[in-house]
Amino acid sequence: MTPTPSPQLKFTPNIPLVILSLVLLPALISLGVWQLGRAEEKRSIEAALNARQTQAPINLDWQTQLAPYTRVIARGRFDNNRIWLVDNRQRGGRVGYEVVQPLRLTNGFEVLVNRGWVQAPAKREQIPSIEPLIGEHTVFASVAALSDHPMLSAKSHSEQWPKIITQIAPQEMLGTSEQARSYYLNIDSASVGALRTEWKAVNMKSSKHTGYAVQWFAMALALFVLSMIANTNIASVWQYRKNNEIK
Repeated sequence: MTPTPSPQLKFTPNIPLVILSLVLLPALISLGVWQLGRAEEKRSIEAALNARQTQAPINLDWQTQLAPYTRVIARGRFDNNRIWLVDNRQRGGRVGYEVVQPLRLTNGFEVLVNRGWVQAPAKREQIPSIEPLIGEHTVFASVAALSDHPMLSAKSHSEQWPKIITQIAPQEMLGTSEQARSYYLNIDSASVGALRTEWKAVNMKSSKHTGYAVQWFAMALALFVLSMIANTNIASVWQYRKNNEIK
């Protein structure tokens, strides 16, 4: 009995599937590469944060441009008449505000200090009560990294204090010079005046981005394999060879 000839691998394109694959495959690979880039950025931030957090805090020098996450010591008086509440901030799944106050330093300059989080009252129209800080205090904090979101604002529609805002912008809030813009501090949890801190330098860790990159690449690989099966006779060739190996 003459054996059945081995089928040759043939490309039998399904045009709609080919077009779909040509569109999706580069997109999936690009997303994976983008996530790897984001992971590298986050690793740099995490490394800088870890390095600066292990250093001893330094006195806040108005003349020196300090990098984000640098630990500092600042001494002055909190302005209890001007308090901003940064809206829609969460801790432990609960919604509340972050409390930001000016700290007037002993040299006369002002710097914004984020004291941490307080839970929002049950009714939206109610404003949480913030305990004032009387007298001069030594504050331990870290220089915060500012972000500018076009949909958020540091302006409040209310003329009464505390004022509710959605974004930190020191120059708008204090009317300070360009040099003061980077001096927005996140207070240390053990410092005088600290509320609930739990600061996060990054919203998503580098490992999370790497995991997403692996998922995008896996989807690209799956799409490639399915496209090969759908547009060739590779399944028939594989089945023929498998059957002949069994014999």
